[in-house]
Amino acid sequence: MHGLARYAAAALLLAACNPAAAQEQEPMRFAGYALTPVDAERVTLEEGGQVLVVDRSGVALEGVQFSEGVIEFDVAFEDRFGFGGVQWHLSDDGGTGEYLYLRQHKSGEPDAVQYTPVRDGLTSWQIFADANAIAPFAYTHEGWNRLRLVVAGDRAEVYFNGSAEPQLHVPDLATDRGSGGVAFRTSGPNGRLRIRNLAIRPLAPGEAIVGNPADIAPPPDGVIARWSVSEAFAEAEIADALALPDAIAALPSRAIVEVEPTGIADLSRAGVPGRPADTRLVSTVIDTDSDRRVRLRFGYSDRVRLFLNGELVFDGAAGWRSRDHFFLGTIGFADAVVLPLRAGENVLTAAVSETFGGWGFAGAIEEREGLRIAPTR
Repeated sequence: MHGLARYAAAALLLAACNPAAAQEQEPMRFAGYALTPVDAERVTLEEGGQVLVVDRSGVALEGVQFSEGVIEFDVAFEDRFGFGGVQWHLSDDGGTGEYLYLRQHKSGEPDAVQYTPVRDGLTSWQIFADANAIAPFAYTHEGWNRLRLVVAGDRAEVYFNGSAEPQLHVPDLATDRGSGGVAFRTSGPNGRLRIRNLAIRPLAPGEAIVGNPADIAPPPDGVIARWSVSEAFAEAEIADALALPDAIAALPSRAIVEVEPTGIADLSRAGVPGRPADTRLVSTVIDTDSDRRVRLRFGYSDRVRLFLNGELVFDGAAGWRSRDHFFLGTIGFADAVVLPLRAGENVLTAAVSETFGGWGFAGAIEEREGLRIAPTR
């Protein structure tokens, strides 16, 4: 599920390539909405326009400004490796918004459905991977499934195949946009959805969010809650370094990023990776009254070089399938390293590189007595 191609850009490209066709061709319409497809050859209508087919592509509904309410539709798909679902609160360029997608080949598994924010085309599913973002939906692949998404304020709930209670409760819509467009998106080698009976409507009287956040394991004690995040640079500039290069260490801070409730810093809040600028420094100052050794528990995606006072103390990879075919690369606090702190200020710096699925870092030091921790200035 690489970054969403931007719907507006696709429409502009079509007009540039064939101005006459762009002016004369009537847009496709579905459920009363004009459609803006990313790739017109992969977005089609069937059964007299009653069924929308999105095949490894995306399509936006023109003129929709959705804030609170209900989005519901029937959806059919094959039991083959693929992904697809609905986006809402989309920015005008289609790159930023909320996304709920079905793993069409994982019926009944814990992550059959997933919520993730998308920022400038980058999904963060490796960060939002707990029971408040995933659920074990049971699909039928022989006919139609009914999905109802209820959005109110900064929360959302999903009902599936006539369930009386929501099957997924999302307690925090992480992009915080509050309103925007609606689109459908599919990806993966067999990502293909057939959609019918679409309705987008306001909340009915008495209709509201009714569920509660799932009980999830809290982050460990001593989570570092705020990190200084640098400008982006190319991973090649640091790939073989045993010490943090002075030119990289001098990069200015772009933002202070606060962690999500899980304790993970979503680095896309400071901007998404480019090519080749796919790496940022994530840093904090640890001030101690005396020399001491402390254990840092941490997690990351996709790759990290961890430096203490400019010296390399850890180098690892934890991206999707980086370790074996089944490895997802979701972020937790699974790794640990001992930091030999010296009296005074110590600078802890993680150079975090991203390719796919979520650009994040998390760190915790439980033995806090005598320590003062704050983002670098």
